[in-house]
Amino acid sequence: MSAALLENPRQFHVLEDDIESFVHVLGWTVMSYLPSPMDRHSRVAWLFLYYDESSKNATGQAEGGIEKHFHLGWGGYPLAEFMLTEPSPILELIRNLSSPFRARYDIPLTAKDKETFEHLNALVSKGQLDEVELYNQPVYRYRLDMERLNSPEWFLGTIQDALECPGWLAKDGAGDKLAVSAQGIAGQQQRALPLVKTDSQLLSTSSGPPKENHSGSACTAGQTISLGCP
Repeated sequence: MSAALLENPRQFHVLEDDIESFVHVLGWTVMSYLPSPMDRHSRVAWLFLYYDESSKNATGQAEGGIEKHFHLGWGGYPLAEFMLTEPSPILELIRNLSSPFRARYDIPLTAKDKETFEHLNALVSKGQLDEVELYNQPVYRYRLDMERLNSPEWFLGTIQDALECPGWLAKDGAGDKLAVSAQGIAGQQQRALPLVKTDSQLLSTSSGPPKENHSGSACTAGQTISLGCP
């Protein structure tokens, strides 16, 4: 379920919620089953925080989605620490699919952001500044993300392009160290929780969100395929 609906269950359900839910199902499956150097307890802990943790608000109603909200807004979904034993385009696909949700969960644009963008955009229009200088501006990123959020065709095209990338394993399957098991899952969660960094620790130890690839490429190794966006 989307972070927006988990945080406000009475919120009206929209298409973006369904698309986000698909991204979460894909992320949960990859983090649960694909072989990874991350130990079992850490994976269980992250799965719990991402997909199961909840609390009750002042009215006693259950709410969740805090970690989803944080990482989607930050541009770090799924968590950067999670890697696969064998390289695969699947993680890059999930990160590409999740990237437009920054517009939904990031800090709202300020008047200063808009003023700066308009100033730079005017310089671009006069030929005094290269258009590439706009790409890292919050307003530009927000507009691009909103455009993609409102385009089911962009999501379908991103998936199709990723499937055409090299690097998919000929023999793919669950690894030996599965994060999900039929027994002892609750105990594993409780034992593993202390291993997980809090949001504040993540912010203090990271160098910031990963840089956006403005080429719209679906592949990170070998050939690249353009998604037709700036």
